[in-house]
Amino acid sequence: MFKKAIVSALTALLFVGMLLAHGNATHLMGTVTAVDKDTVTIQDKDGKSVVVMLEKDTKYFKAKKPAAAADMKVGTRVVIDAEMDQKTKKYSAEEINLGTAEAASPAAKPAAVPKK
Repeated sequence: MFKKAIVSALTALLFVGMLLAHGNATHLMGTVTAVDKDTVTIQDKDGKSVVVMLEKDTKYFKAKKPAAAADMKVGTRVVIDAEMDQKTKKYSAEEINLGTAEAASPAAKPAAVPKK
């Protein structure tokens, strides 16, 4: 009984620790549709356009290695850890993880298979 209680408590602590790992950050996932000096616009998985402010201390990663803002281009898939500024109601990027492959074009169709 005592072991069960300890295992349950440790599991709960681990879960809480995972939730707090990024503080109040919101995870935004999508494809870059525009990049400007101070912002990036993505289309999220629901097709909604989201503008995220880029800060001087925003960190960029690609394949878990440091990257640069210049590596972020239209068509790149991204996962952005951002915090909502309650006054301006805008997201501010803390960390941007760049995908290693570009998103598939919605107009792209698979090649036709020739009939025999």
